Amino acid sequence: MNENYLHFLWKNKRLPLNKLQTIEGKKVEIIHVGIHNHDSGPDFFNGQIRLDGLIHSGNIEMHIKSSDWNLHGHQFDQAYSNVILHVVYEHDQLIFVEGIPIPTVELKRLIDWDHFKWFSNYYKRSESILCEAFLSGIEKVLVLNQIEGAFFQRINRKMMELEQLYQDRRMSFREVLFHTISKAFGMKVNQLPFQELAVGIPFDKFIKANQKQKMAIAFGVGGFLEENKEIGYHEELKTEWDFQRYRLKLESRNAYSWKFKGCRPGGFPTQRLAQFATFVHEMNWDSDSWYLPAQDLLSMLQTQLLKPAHQYWETHFDFGKEKKAPSAMSIATANTIIVNSVVPFLWWLSYRLSDDSYRNKGFEILSLLPPEKNEKINAWKKAGVIPVNALESQGLIELSNEFCGKKKCLECVIGNAVLKRN
Repeated sequence: MNENYLHFLWKNKRLPLNKLQTIEGKKVEIIHVGIHNHDSGPDFFNGQIRLDGLIHSGNIEMHIKSSDWNLHGHQFDQAYSNVILHVVYEHDQLIFVEGIPIPTVELKRLIDWDHFKWFSNYYKRSESILCEAFLSGIEKVLVLNQIEGAFFQRINRKMMELEQLYQDRRMSFREVLFHTISKAFGMKVNQLPFQELAVGIPFDKFIKANQKQKMAIAFGVGGFLEENKEIGYHEELKTEWDFQRYRLKLESRNAYSWKFKGCRPGGFPTQRLAQFATFVHEMNWDSDSWYLPAQDLLSMLQTQLLKPAHQYWETHFDFGKEKKAPSAMSIATANTIIVNSVVPFLWWLSYRLSDDSYRNKGFEILSLLPPEKNEKINAWKKAGVIPVNALESQGLIELSNEFCGKKKCLECVIGNAVLKRN
């Protein structure tokens, strides 16, 4: 037995509620099961029961055994002083709050063991999407509601990360954007080195520098210009870096923090650094840009991201290492950077300025962009859930990461529907 299963039974009233009684044999009538709490504190808030002819309102706590109350230290926590009912699988100890015994209901004799066995086996499934085999039987509106809910959870978390960055470092709005763009350029593999790069670069001076200076500063702070290489372009950047390092009092990072393994040549950190410096140079950092219609803003950002870097990087994927054919950033990569940086920034602007127009613009950009392509999205497509735009693919990525990956089926509308039907 586990508490998650008890929470599921209680929340979905999958119990013979007419047979509930306290360990003393008193009938308990459930008026309201309460609101499921996923944070610290009692398991269900604002429940309502009728006991001895009186209606009691308050919180409800659930445990495998009654003694778990003391084992978890609830007797010392005032958050549990308003518990009106203790629901347990097995009663093994009388529990008191302020000297008064808590009404306790034991569920052991009321469990549907066939359902519990199915429930347990369900969580042992090896698929990345546990409910994959059952999705065809779930109403489409429930699936879409959960995708949308997951998207808002994802975008709000990213928004609050930007707010924390703003609060901690007291940055300008443009600096917040600079940092979130840097992080997005790192993708999954080199996210941390790119974040460290942004910290090591003086933003105001960097955006005023010319393109060659930006390239030298990006590669210099990134640690790629410490060695002396007999490569013309490397020597050119190193000469500029040595001057800028002295002038701006910059420090070089450890080049070994960058990861080449796991990246295709077009996504090597050297390629991304060159593209990053070029984009920062091409980008219009004027706040007026954010007043553009969503389609115009999106087109402008895509054009700036797809701008070729220095011609050296058209024929090389690292210093001295040539590639067979010229390549530039793909439109899919450009869109991914926009989704992971500009859209959260617009959401944050809305929050900070109390202006919904920015959030609406971010929402529209996601609706205009095609869905992302990655392993997680492929898994959903295989399961029959096909996103129509980037908004839905973002929701599905969040579902994979924060629900399916952590087996939080009880917090998922889709998971609950599957578990209730079996």
